[in-house]
Order: sequence, then C-alpha cells, then structure tokens
Amino acid sequence: MSYLPPYTITPRITHLVAQISEAIGGYYAHENLRLHRVNRIQTILGTLAIEGNTLSAEQVTAVLEGKPIVAPLNEVQEVRNAIQAYELLDELDPYCMEDLLRAHATMEAGLIDDAGQFRRSGAGVVSGEQVIHYAPDAERVPFLMQDLFMWLQTTEEHPLIASCIFHYEFEFIHPFADGNGRTGRLWQTLILSRWRPIFKNLPIENIVYKYQQAYYQAIAVSGGKEGCTPFIEFILGVIAETLTTQNTTQNTTLKTTSRTTPKTTSDSTRKQILNEIGRNPRISRAALAKLVGITPDGVKYHLQRLTRAGVIRHVGPARSGEWIICK
Repeated sequence: MSYLPPYTITPRITHLVAQISEAIGGYYAHENLRLHRVNRIQTILGTLAIEGNTLSAEQVTAVLEGKPIVAPLNEVQEVRNAIQAYELLDELDPYCMEDLLRAHATMEAGLIDDAGQFRRSGAGVVSGEQVIHYAPDAERVPFLMQDLFMWLQTTEEHPLIASCIFHYEFEFIHPFADGNGRTGRLWQTLILSRWRPIFKNLPIENIVYKYQQAYYQAIAVSGGKEGCTPFIEFILGVIAETLTTQNTTQNTTLKTTSRTTPKTTSDSTRKQILNEIGRNPRISRAALAKLVGITPDGVKYHLQRLTRAGVIRHVGPARSGEWIICK
C-alpha cells in the first residue's frame, strides 16, 4: 500500500481553505514591482530569521542590490543563497525530487559540504536549545522522501492542504544535514505557486517568523495521535493572515497610486506592449515583461484588457502562436 500521511480534515481546516480561497479571489495580481520586491525581501528576512539570521531588512535589501555590508560572512551567504533559491521558483518542479536537491544545493551553497545531498547522520528539529523532534535514521531518508513525493504526485487533496502536509512531513523526515526549515518553506511556496501564481510574491515566511514559537510547537504536537492536523491548521492560519495583510497593503497602495499617478500610466504600458508585439508578433509574455519593465502577471493583465477591447487577438497554440493587432 502506498504511503498515506496521518491527518484529519477538521472544520477549522475546511473554514480556512474557504477563507483563503475567497481572499485570493479579491487579490489583484497587478504589476506593482515595488510591492513584489518588498514582499520578496520580507520572505527572505522571515525564513532566515526563523533559523537565527540577524541581518536587518536594510541589510537584506543591500545584499539584493549587490552592495557590500558589514555582517557575519555566513549570514550574508545565507541571504545570497536564499535570494537565488527563490529566483528558481519559475524553474523548479514541485513534484520532482531532483529539483528539491537542486534547491537545497542553492540554499546551502558555501555553507555546508553536502549541499544538495541527503544527510548521512542523525538529525532533529531544534527550537532554541531544545530538540523538539528526532528525525528518522539517515539510511531511511531516500526511501521516505520517495514515498513523500509519490504521495504528493498522486494525492487528490486540495493544494492548500497538500502543501501543508508536505511541509510537515518534510520537516519530520529532516532529509538534510542543515537548511531543512528554509528548504521546506520554499517548497511549500513552490507547491502553492503552481496552484495560484500569486503565492510566489506572498511573504508567508515573514508571518511564520512572527509566530515562530507557535510554528515549532505545531511541529512538536503534530507527531501525536492527531497526525499533522495541528500543523495544517497553523500554516493555513498563517496563509490566511498573510493574504489579509497583503490585501490591506495592496488596497492602500492602489489608492495612493490612483491619487498620485495619472491614468495614462496604464495607457503608456499598453502602448509599449503593442509596440513590442508589432516588432515581434511571436514575443513571449516573459520577454514582454523584461522589455516593458513589469511582471509577467502584469503583462497577462494588460494582454487580457487589450484582447477584451478588441485591440489584439492571439492565434495558434498558447506557447507557439502569435499576436495580431486588430486596430
């Protein structure tokens, strides 16, 4: 029989899934590059702070911009690695174990000798100076990880729930000598981003850091008879709070932008898009994003508006077709 992680779908889990789905419906994936940048910095800051990294938001920003800072070298390396790892989100396959090893190799480059390789000795989850979970023996790790990925590939569970289960089971197995927390949180973001791309730019890790002790407590109690149910409830609560915070921030940003930015901003962006399509009708959304200076989600939004207005239309396959300017 294939592996089945132990958990129960509680009324709270059902409620949180509905709440998150509704919040996503009200989230406008617009092309606010500054907000995306701030969120990415918060993500890096949060996921590393959970593990004890002491760099500030200003220092993380400086590293992101390639500026030198005065800080412990290993902490600077952690930031550089995390930045590179999160930049891989569009390339990684959440259902591929080889890609997980690649992500860990990126996250731990220059920090440990066996980056990107499963551990060869005992390990555990530590909160402060307290060991809250002793991981399975090292020789079992490859088989446990194969079972976990097989489950992820075949489960019919909702992606919100499946991502939480994977996150917990990953931390339970603790497959690497170091960097398990960072890699596990990255992988949940990756799973969620394949369901809804907005998760690439949501700083869930920063809210986890806000409730760091509760995070470790949820891991500790999930080893009991309830299975990983407490952890699922905790992470879904974190996601719900992240979306609430982001929607508030986004609405404030949009109101400020509408007062300070002329309406012609969108018109100018669409004009640029039309110019690039005129030069290359087969241009990709990613290429448009780079040329126009907005996100791929922003390009998608403008292309949809132009299509609905009858200005352009797309013919042929989604990836290999071309755009036609109608008027």
